[in-house]
Amino acid sequence: MTTTPDTAARQQSPLLGDRLLENRQPIVDLTRPVYEGMPMWFGHQRTFTPVNQTHEQFKAMYGTKDGFYARNLVISEHAGTHADATIEYDPDGATIDNTPLAYYYGSAVCLDLSHVKFEGPEPMTHGSAGFEDVEIAERALAEAGEEIRPGDIVLAWFDYGDRWFPERKYIDENPGFSWEGAEYLAKKGVVNIGTDCNAIDNSLDNSFAGHMVCKKYGIVNTEHLQNLGQLVNTRFDYFGLPLHLVGGTGSPIRAVAIPRARLGSPETP
Repeated sequence: MTTTPDTAARQQSPLLGDRLLENRQPIVDLTRPVYEGMPMWFGHQRTFTPVNQTHEQFKAMYGTKDGFYARNLVISEHAGTHADATIEYDPDGATIDNTPLAYYYGSAVCLDLSHVKFEGPEPMTHGSAGFEDVEIAERALAEAGEEIRPGDIVLAWFDYGDRWFPERKYIDENPGFSWEGAEYLAKKGVVNIGTDCNAIDNSLDNSFAGHMVCKKYGIVNTEHLQNLGQLVNTRFDYFGLPLHLVGGTGSPIRAVAIPRARLGSPETP
């Protein structure tokens, strides 16, 4: 039978048993699925996954006993869960292959910004979008019982993306960082700002304040994360490594978090 995406939906399991996959450090998968028709910002290429060859087509073409099924992937560098390189928003910035991987992994905290809601319908001006107040950041940190350390990665849980993905609202509207909020994090030494939304900027902020703070401070951002609600008020190890794309403006990633002890507990490092 020809292998298709439908018939290939079975769960992979080792012949010698699932025990071979046990004793792994638990992780939280922060990555949204990639598929044709996935929500995309209007400025980026839509995703396509056409079949390159089926098992039968391969065998017929090359005269082999076994065939190899493969699809092609037409995708934006900013599709789904992805990391940016500064060249995306800074003409003088670095490409993804010239950006140290240290930007994309390391110690991270997740702030609870679920009380910050999308505001509309009037267009927002520079510095007036969503997470607009340093007090909001400080309150979130106090609730987490944590402080931001130089070199940290900070992920913001607006409790928005998981509620609306993949509906049109997810891509058209979202809360985000203002200049003041993003710069507060940048001045603390944060190197990567992430969010569970389509973008780190409020969708009504056409000054793209969050990205412009990243430009000013030479830091990066990560968008379209999921499951951040599982990490709120915790410190964890984050990995969201980009592909080695020569000249890349960004890259889809497989983002994961390795939880540590709950903040405020005696075991917390």
